[in-house]
Amino acid sequence: MRASVLCMILLALAGCGSIKTFDAEQGQQMSQQQRLDIRQWNMQGRLLIKSNEVLTANIQWQHNKQRDVLKLSGALGLGAILIELREHEIVLYDAHGDKQVSQDIDAFIARQIGFIVPITALRCWVLGAYLQGVPVEQLGNGFQQLGWRIAYDEYMTTSVGVLPRRIKVTKENIKLKLIVDQWEIQ
Repeated sequence: MRASVLCMILLALAGCGSIKTFDAEQGQQMSQQQRLDIRQWNMQGRLLIKSNEVLTANIQWQHNKQRDVLKLSGALGLGAILIELREHEIVLYDAHGDKQVSQDIDAFIARQIGFIVPITALRCWVLGAYLQGVPVEQLGNGFQQLGWRIAYDEYMTTSVGVLPRRIKVTKENIKLKLIVDQWEIQ
């Protein structure tokens, strides 16, 4: 009886939050240029980073021409972490309000979590676009760039078209999975 009631509750909750999704083939409707033309966006979702350790967090990412602001909550049980990215600088505020600044963005992130995460490239990859001026190899459901494989397993409808919902970024033993729950495009 309890199992039946639990199943009914889960089905009801799943129905309330349904998102219209598309597979990789359908999701490639927007061109590379259309994706790069998106200048300001907000995204909310969940992030999993797996290497020797597993890190999970809820993520809120605001992007505009001047900067990116990422709020990670639940990361390592330490509370919220706020990351501000500018073109050549990263500022990290930990849960205690302590501030750290670096001019070497990717190396700074690597020192914080113990391995390299291509956060500067993720600005484009999260939209389903690859970095301009950097060699890229097209694959069936994504591409390979900078030694990373970026796969788009699922897309969702937004106000400007279809954008990625489930993204996998892998290199050797490092795996990032991002599930987008909401896109807001300005």
